[in-house]
Amino acid sequence: MFSHFFKKWGFRKETSIHLDYASATPVSPEVAFAMKPYFSDTWANPSALYRSAVKAREAIDRARTDIGRMLRIRPADVTFTSGGTESNNLALFGMVDFLKAQGRTYADMEIVSTRMEHPSVLGALNVLRERGVVVKFIQVSEDGLVDSVHLKSLLSNRTVLVTLAYANSEIGVVQDIKKITRTVRACATEYNVVIRVHVDASQAPLWLPCEMDMLGVDLMTLDAGKCYGPKGVGVLALRHGVSLVPQLHGGGQERGLRSTTENVPGIVGCAYALVSAQKAWRVRSADAIELRDYMFKILQKEIPDIMVNGSRTERIANNVNISIRGVDTEFAVIALDAKHISASTRSACGSTEQSGSHVVYEISHDTERAQSTLRFTLGLDTKKDEIEYAVKILSTHVQKMRTFKPSVAYEEFDTT
Repeated sequence: MFSHFFKKWGFRKETSIHLDYASATPVSPEVAFAMKPYFSDTWANPSALYRSAVKAREAIDRARTDIGRMLRIRPADVTFTSGGTESNNLALFGMVDFLKAQGRTYADMEIVSTRMEHPSVLGALNVLRERGVVVKFIQVSEDGLVDSVHLKSLLSNRTVLVTLAYANSEIGVVQDIKKITRTVRACATEYNVVIRVHVDASQAPLWLPCEMDMLGVDLMTLDAGKCYGPKGVGVLALRHGVSLVPQLHGGGQERGLRSTTENVPGIVGCAYALVSAQKAWRVRSADAIELRDYMFKILQKEIPDIMVNGSRTERIANNVNISIRGVDTEFAVIALDAKHISASTRSACGSTEQSGSHVVYEISHDTERAQSTLRFTLGLDTKKDEIEYAVKILSTHVQKMRTFKPSVAYEEFDTT
């Protein structure tokens, strides 16, 4: 799967270098081929009773079975959503609303998380806190890793949910989810309560194992648009026995958890992409780590005073996140784009009003460092010479900015 298809299918011009695959990936030709029949041939509403509708329903059932097998859960516990944001919201609001319906008050519920989470989690937590739910944040190290001792101290007989990213979308730090779930289970047993663990694994399928029983988690968010599947399609996977209250109401699709006519081609593509991603994650990750570490090496050679954000070892295979103090990195992204190189300063889902990276600020408590971040994320087709060229352009830009002359800002956009 995911053979060298990009040039053949015209996904990238020869003159462009894309280094922002954490924000989005192209749909692979294999995924597009799997989806194609469900746009115009088998296009009927899968809730209808006639034969063409039954075929559409069967396609959804196969997709659900394939993902359930991949995650090692029951197919019935796979819910298709519109992507990572909806899955995260359904996990958090669905869990709290279920407990509320069981008689718990908001003030009697505690959720534990970190301040490094994706905006879709932090935004949901803010709303829940306004309703009266107690939200506690775990301390993290300078490397961005959860302090397990502090986590344990935050858990109580009122904790109902721990929600964390498996791999951080900005700095790429990978949390030891198995260790975290063991800590949570031990405390739940001690307090004789049920504490659920939710992980946002949107960035994980291409690079990390996602079997839910191995990780020990109760709820998992996945996003097809991050692993060469279609955008606008995701999954919320549940351990058997976990109950949620739906956030969309209507026709009762997705076993009542998400009422809306199913996106059949999107669901087919989602399953194909996720299953393909997990099949070879270990080999793929090893290859990407070699390129990632090479990029760190030449960055530190060309721009010696860069600061690496996040652990160098407990890190997803394709993530390079740095700060360049004293440099306007938003302008650097524009300058790179003028040379046909795509990079980012932080998560594409971050607020446009936000100043700097909330993740980098959380690990450093340094405003200037948080405002001078650059994120490069590698894809399946990224080559060493592309990395070398991108670093060369960035280094030249940084040198010009540090010896700034009035005409320099305009010279950056001369692409001749």
